[in-house]
Amino acid sequence: RRLMEANKILQGMAYTGKGQEGPLGEEILKLIGQVHDEMNDDFNTPKALAVLFDLVTKINSLKDGHLSIDEIPEATFQQLKQTFHDFIYDIFGLKDELEAGSEGNGLAEGLMQLIIDIRQQARANKDWATSDKIRDALKELEIVLKDGKEGTSWVKG
Repeated sequence: RRLMEANKILQGMAYTGKGQEGPLGEEILKLIGQVHDEMNDDFNTPKALAVLFDLVTKINSLKDGHLSIDEIPEATFQQLKQTFHDFIYDIFGLKDELEAGSEGNGLAEGLMQLIIDIRQQARANKDWATSDKIRDALKELEIVLKDGKEGTSWVKG
């Protein structure tokens, strides 16, 4: 949901910057490169998702005015929009609420199982940072993961 909300915010933003390169623009380009690198590294989905969540933080900070769009060249801003859209819809196959509405709760169950599987893969690879990041991001959405002998389950609230 955070990814979809960030994408909606980003796609609704118009570029109003001055086109100057700054540290923020360079950082965004670096993160975009990392997302691609992680997917090129044997489809390392957990790490790619972790980098996308780093971009979510930047998008929210731009929206809230904590970061200035003036530090981002227009080409970088457009690349951010395109990359985010491509990964959300084309690579990860997520759907917005209107598309998902006809699928009901099965979509939520399916997405949660995908996220749990990605987290399990990260844990198997001893990638504790990614595993913790997924758990923390879900916790912010009031989703609690429960690890047990039978595997991982989740509850809302």
